[in-house]
Amino acid sequence: MNKQRLILPISILLGCVILGGFIYASQTNKQQSIEKQQRLDLDIKQKELQIKKESDQLKVEWDKKEYIAKRKKECYDLYLQEKKNWNNVKDFSYSEVRDVCLVKYLLDEPIKTKDECWKIIASISESTGEILTDMILDNYNNCLSNWFSKEF
Repeated sequence: MNKQRLILPISILLGCVILGGFIYASQTNKQQSIEKQQRLDLDIKQKELQIKKESDQLKVEWDKKEYIAKRKKECYDLYLQEKKNWNNVKDFSYSEVRDVCLVKYLLDEPIKTKDECWKIIASISESTGEILTDMILDNYNNCLSNWFSKEF
């Protein structure tokens, strides 16, 4: 009879332990699921930020290319206008580095030697204090071709 009295409390205790184990397991599973969802949300936000950053960078590059194309067209139009007004206009170029339009005109002076041109370029570099490669090369080529450039 003593055994029968113990069976009921042991059964209740065992049932509570089993029920508690199921509740604990489901809560642990739920917590893992929440953490996994948070990691996925964080990954998605990071990818969205990366895509936005790349999109902004592409927009900046696109705007820069549009600006350069616009400036080159303006330069070409200016060249055509100068060609109408002057008979010694020979060429034009647009310097992206300095953001200027260069229209080139033929000089009536005798052609200079390479040494004379280097001396002229050296004096320009010393007087302005600038060492812009495209500017130096442009001036050197102008000197050799007997041209001068006007910036717009």
